[in-house]
Amino acid sequence: MANSGLGQVVSWYICTIAAVPFVGLRMHTRWTRFGGLAIEDYLIILALLCLIGDLVIQQHMWNLGLGNMATITPAHFKELMQMIVPGSILYVSSLWAVKFALVLLYKRLAFPGSKLILLYNIALGGLVATYLVIFFDIIFQCYPHDKRWSTDPKYQCDKKASNINFWITILFNIFSDIIIMCLPISMVLRLQMKPKQKLAVAGVFALGLFVIISSIIRAYYSSRNETMLTCTVSMVETTIAIIVSCLPALRAMILGNTQHDTSSYGKHYELSSARRRTNDNRMNLHMSGGLQTQRTKNNPHGSEDSLVTGKLSVTSGLGVLPEPNDKGFTETNVQPVNQLENGAGSSKSIA
Repeated sequence: MANSGLGQVVSWYICTIAAVPFVGLRMHTRWTRFGGLAIEDYLIILALLCLIGDLVIQQHMWNLGLGNMATITPAHFKELMQMIVPGSILYVSSLWAVKFALVLLYKRLAFPGSKLILLYNIALGGLVATYLVIFFDIIFQCYPHDKRWSTDPKYQCDKKASNINFWITILFNIFSDIIIMCLPISMVLRLQMKPKQKLAVAGVFALGLFVIISSIIRAYYSSRNETMLTCTVSMVETTIAIIVSCLPALRAMILGNTQHDTSSYGKHYELSSARRRTNDNRMNLHMSGGLQTQRTKNNPHGSEDSLVTGKLSVTSGLGVLPEPNDKGFTETNVQPVNQLENGAGSSKSIA
């Protein structure tokens, strides 16, 4: 068999392998800091498993002759076309698992009862609806499925149905990516941080722009029926989405070791592990209105990414007394725990 597209096949494996350490580091960070995983972590694992499954299917399709369709046998062509539906489902499932994970993370960071919670619930509902539409359209756009490999012109897939599936998948994917990318940026802009720090945090989320660019490139090659390139860009798109979703959980790796940073950012957001362990046992987080108390030990799935909300994690060893406004944002003055115990902490609402 000719080695047509062999370089692209190698890139499939590179993409899949590249996603694994990011997911592994995310899970390690979550488990060591909070003693467990949240639902968004399991969704990221699901996305990685779907990526691996998609790799297996695409490798099988290439073995059947995907790289050189002109010489493929009728038997191999039938087997290849049978892989279209499961491959498409795994691709969409992987992307939507990442989308769900990100929105659930944002919802976890929002202040309970705020307008942001409603916004994120609407976003989750939209993701459910769009996924189901794409899922069932993939299954039934060409039904019975043997129309996909039929040589009878009167018994083949409807081209209009194929075009509808193409536009549904592309538009829902890109539109949802744009919304999800914009959701946390509004939160970051309201943080009590230096502008350079805000840009650094917002930049992590804005990396989702590369996912959107990948989606557009994939749409272009798909419209030209360049199957090998479509498969390759699909792997790149999914890998970038998984990596971007892991970056907030790995902010220490991105921002560097700030434990010895003399800046206010380093003092506020990083403490030694010994101090963190001590403070975990000593500190309560007093919410606005008084007696609502939260201990990280009782909430192992609290987000480690709370720096993007202005509400630092209890496990960071820093106390915050948030005062939410009607939009669910808070502005806080961060004080070391020993000052909190002496009543030195303070907070103020954003006007």
